[in-house]
Amino acid sequence: MIKIENKSPEEIAEIGREIGKAFAAEKDGIVKLLTEEQTIKAFEIMTECFYRMGILYSTSEIGEGYLAYWEKKTKPKSISEYLHMIKRFLCELPPKAVMAVAKSGGAQYAKIFKKEKDYIAVEMVVVLREFQGKGIMHKVLELPFTEARVKNIPCVLDTDTPLKAKKYIKCGMKMCGKKRLKGGCSLYTMVYRE
Repeated sequence: MIKIENKSPEEIAEIGREIGKAFAAEKDGIVKLLTEEQTIKAFEIMTECFYRMGILYSTSEIGEGYLAYWEKKTKPKSISEYLHMIKRFLCELPPKAVMAVAKSGGAQYAKIFKKEKDYIAVEMVVVLREFQGKGIMHKVLELPFTEARVKNIPCVLDTDTPLKAKKYIKCGMKMCGKKRLKGGCSLYTMVYRE
């Protein structure tokens, strides 16, 4: 995995659009509440935020898969980046789409693991469509899992479909929570702990 650095705004926007296309193709979970265009725009905005916060990684220069993660103890305290992201959501997406995205968040893992002194939080993990089915997900999760093992802390994430939860289980995670969301979706909290 390599940290994404020194990219132009146009390059980051393109990466975000590719990530958005991968999520939009799933047509399940939170994205079923959005149009394809809204999903792509939402991930373009989130990808820019993760990049600006310094928490965006890729499997390689080719960009088969992407990951955004941070450690609870050292979570980027970049309020300006969050505000920039919120402003873009409000300006570039219709109110219904903004509400759907807002209701999908909440970092359920933060509530479940609040007593942990530290953990690795995965905010986004994706394998681009043309690389899916080739075992890339294991490679994407290798970095946060290794950090979690070395530091003897859990690695946690939330996901929004049973299929994704099953994929994370195949990668070594366990489901530790489920929360029903409005719109007929659920949020599944996953944990990797050695």
